[in-house]
Amino acid sequence: MYASKTTCSRCALCMSRSILLSPHRHGAHGAVAWLSSTAIDAASHSTARSSREPGQDDTTHAFRDSSSRRTLAPVFPADKRQAQRRPSHQSSAIALFNDIVQRSENTHEATNEARTAGNPSSMAAAALGEWEGKMREIMQRSMQPEEKLRIFQQDIWPHVKEVRGQIPRPLYKSSTMFLSQMCDTVAEQGIARMSLALSKMLATIGKWDTDIRNQLILNLCHILIHRKNTSSERNALLKELIDMWQHLSQLKRRSQTNRHELHFVLPSVEEVMADISKGIGERDQSSPEQKVSNMALPTRALASIFIQLRIEQARDLVPGLLATMAVLSDPRFARLGAQFRMAPLLNLVSVAMEHQPADVPYVKSVFARKIRFPPSKLSEVESFVISQWPQAADLITNKDSTWRHSQSFSDRPSDRTSSTVSGHSIYHKQLRTAYRSRNTGVIMSLWGKMRARMERHPDMAQQLHEDPEFLNLWVFVWCAIRRPDKLQEALEVMRQVQLQPTIRTYTSMMHGWKICKDADRIEALWHKLVESGLDLDLVIWTERISGLIETGKAQAGIEALAEMQAKWREALSREGSSERAASVAVQPTVEVVNAAFKGLLKLDRQAAHDVLAWAGREGIQPNIRTFNILLRETLRSANPGDDAQSLLQAMKDQGIDPDAATFTILLEALLGGMKMAPAAEQVQAVQQVFSDMEAVGLQPTHETYGKMLHAVSSLANGGTDEAVAAVQAHMRAGGLSTTPHAVTILIQRALSRDPLPANAGAEIRNILEEHGLTSVNRGDQTLWERVVSAYAVTGELASAMSVFNQLSKAGRPVMSLPCLTDLLRALLAGGDADVDADIDASPTTPAVAAADHAREVVRVVLRHKLKRAALEAESSKDDDRFWKHHFWHLAREYDLIDWSEVPADLASRLTPQ
Repeated sequence: MYASKTTCSRCALCMSRSILLSPHRHGAHGAVAWLSSTAIDAASHSTARSSREPGQDDTTHAFRDSSSRRTLAPVFPADKRQAQRRPSHQSSAIALFNDIVQRSENTHEATNEARTAGNPSSMAAAALGEWEGKMREIMQRSMQPEEKLRIFQQDIWPHVKEVRGQIPRPLYKSSTMFLSQMCDTVAEQGIARMSLALSKMLATIGKWDTDIRNQLILNLCHILIHRKNTSSERNALLKELIDMWQHLSQLKRRSQTNRHELHFVLPSVEEVMADISKGIGERDQSSPEQKVSNMALPTRALASIFIQLRIEQARDLVPGLLATMAVLSDPRFARLGAQFRMAPLLNLVSVAMEHQPADVPYVKSVFARKIRFPPSKLSEVESFVISQWPQAADLITNKDSTWRHSQSFSDRPSDRTSSTVSGHSIYHKQLRTAYRSRNTGVIMSLWGKMRARMERHPDMAQQLHEDPEFLNLWVFVWCAIRRPDKLQEALEVMRQVQLQPTIRTYTSMMHGWKICKDADRIEALWHKLVESGLDLDLVIWTERISGLIETGKAQAGIEALAEMQAKWREALSREGSSERAASVAVQPTVEVVNAAFKGLLKLDRQAAHDVLAWAGREGIQPNIRTFNILLRETLRSANPGDDAQSLLQAMKDQGIDPDAATFTILLEALLGGMKMAPAAEQVQAVQQVFSDMEAVGLQPTHETYGKMLHAVSSLANGGTDEAVAAVQAHMRAGGLSTTPHAVTILIQRALSRDPLPANAGAEIRNILEEHGLTSVNRGDQTLWERVVSAYAVTGELASAMSVFNQLSKAGRPVMSLPCLTDLLRALLAGGDADVDADIDASPTTPAVAAADHAREVVRVVLRHKLKRAALEAESSKDDDRFWKHHFWHLAREYDLIDWSEVPADLASRLTPQ
């Protein structure tokens, strides 16, 4: 979620083992360059700097109340078990913390008193009256909206910006009223070229209303759809639309404060997936009374893209997002260049829709809600989106859409995917696999192969330069497996491809050293970063604190948390507003507290609870992840029953809804010891989880039931039928229907039996019929592609080809290559003679029938791929991995490709080398 911050390449802190430095200079505050070697050599200095008194314990009972501070109710119910170790004296870490925080509080209070005693207004009364008069004049005069905005920007706005953060309430109210009215006028009159300016000014004065921004988005879409525009006008409208989405991605992000350039600042795919899976209600803990349980699942998924906003705010952007997707999918309005520029956002929309598909009824339900936009125009936009939605859904979900091949796929390196053709992409997955298995030999071999490839292919340097996260991954791996010599080589490669280490690079180092339990190097690197003047972000602060605690340096971790809080208090006191303070310091959040809490739980449970109590006093409220961490630890204890129940009750009392992970933790704790348990015990475990949750008034969601089905299906031989039925029965009793995702789990469960039963195909059919999925028009594409694969591996070739042809006729053929490979293998292996594929061939033998159907499968896939490429761009780059998949190897080997339909440039890709 944080944009990379590039550092200079000169460093005055280099030591004898530092590699050669680049001669360039990029900043005025000093340089960091290759600090890893400095950190490696300076580790001993860090150890000396953090030396303890003899006999001093390294764990601590943290953040206790002092007599001079008010006490609040504990965030969580008190732990009924005593900590294993309870020192009789307060550690120096706690003393340091209390000293720093209390001193900061006193300073802050004194500053507030001084302000109160002084002039109550930072603006002269005469000037305020003059500006208010100008505002009334602008709002009352009859003139064109463009002229009104010009006068406001010229006469009023400079003064508003000057006093931002301390703007007098009358001026704030009149300014926000004027800007909001201007947004309404723009939508009513269909005015372009004002949206971005209005939204930016509203953001500057702290008005974050997303329904206003959604209105501006819908207005631009309506102008594109229902007005005859010249080519240049259309391009200008598309640019304004894309600029608006880039601006919205930066909204409320402190890292983008005072930055004027527009670019997408989006979370990673992993962050979006995590946010989808855990529900999204936890993101607005400041308003626990606001419930989102009635929010449609696709809306929750799409709202996850704007993770920096409250869930209610993000939801208001969904109508504009759907309209934008429809516009981009219509070649009359948008060209490939617009799709390329929107690729970062399109990618996350595709992730959300893959997890929670959005069909036409869902689109209708979105526009049925109350939306801030002229009703007659809203109806026109809705009609267009509904009619265009099949094409929009295909643009977003098709794995071969040309926008996925954009070289500027993301403004953030972490959002780049390996779908672009690159010589190093083959190593990425292999490296992750080798690291997960801790296979140092394979890791060393991959590094050698990559270095050799760099020497043979000079263009690979540019590929590496465009994918800095790949080299950051190497940096992490070398730190995690304790290979400082190879770390130096990785940094040297970065220098060769003209990449500067960024804050993400140094965070990767810290994470690696946390894995290998090297606290000294973590602290040594941190001190060098601080001395260099680098702008440190929330992520690296969190990594440092969790790293110190998880490497056994609990006291040092608490000192770091105290330091972080002290710096924030000092900045807040000095700057006067949180917005300005955020430009010079980082505010501790619940994620930092969660990181410290999780690590301390393993060392000292009482200290962990003290941290949470302190966080509550500081206004940092726990979220669902906090509860899940504590719940998991509680269920691992000897007698978890009462404590688990108390935690669930505390969640309810604080208005925090459980997420899918909560249920999964409870269920896995009960199922963990019953891999081969009889059906009755598995059913009892499922019912116990529901009973515990219902006892405190917590209700499961669709995502929750999906997680529970997966947990039961993960037991030996897919779990018992009775346990699966118990989950489904509870879901139906709660008024929830089975989702396509849940049906997919059930189908995969049917295939997990070993050996596969003879009636597996019939079982798949029964599952589909039981849930009313008798046509490909119901369910989603992922489900039906898995159905084709399932029928194929169970020998039900007639059923597999029937679904395959239904999808083809619906204009959305199977394009999942693993599923297609299963189908092709089954056909080539032979099968029943009664395969009905609705093709012209009239075979006389099963072998001929299977070969013809296999040939038809290849023909359909090839034609659809080429058709999409022709529609999207003549010069689009094909995905090498698509054409190199084993599916095409089988098609070549068995002569299933009609080469007369294959373009010459593609024929060379399909021809064996």
